[in-house]
Amino acid sequence: MSKMRSDYASGFTLIELVIVVAVLAILMMLAVPNYRQYVLRVQRSEAINMLLQAAICQERVHARSGDYDTSSCLINNTQDRYQMSYQPANTRGQKFVAIAQPLGAQKADRCGSLLLDQSGNRKIDAAGASVTQCWNGR
Repeated sequence: MSKMRSDYASGFTLIELVIVVAVLAILMMLAVPNYRQYVLRVQRSEAINMLLQAAICQERVHARSGDYDTSSCLINNTQDRYQMSYQPANTRGQKFVAIAQPLGAQKADRCGSLLLDQSGNRKIDAAGASVTQCWNGR
């Protein structure tokens, strides 16, 4: 009795391997840009939270003194993705605008700078972007 022996080795052929690599490359081309946009949106939400905290602080100052004081509510910037500031800077008055300006990799965000004034008006400085989408529906 002779044993049947296969002439072919088991495993993947080069063509199968190339097809798998091509499919993975296509999936990565689709997934990476979406992931980057997701990361930018998450980091933008952190900036939105800081702007809202700044506005709350300004409202407390206004309730006590009758004026907004942009020198008393320093925004605690724990991230290096946005530069937080006020317009007008270091003054007392009846108006303020809190600004979150993107830095570094966050500059790729299509929304640009985020602005929040004493009336709660939300703005962006980028053309062609939706304020509602950039403020995450708020």
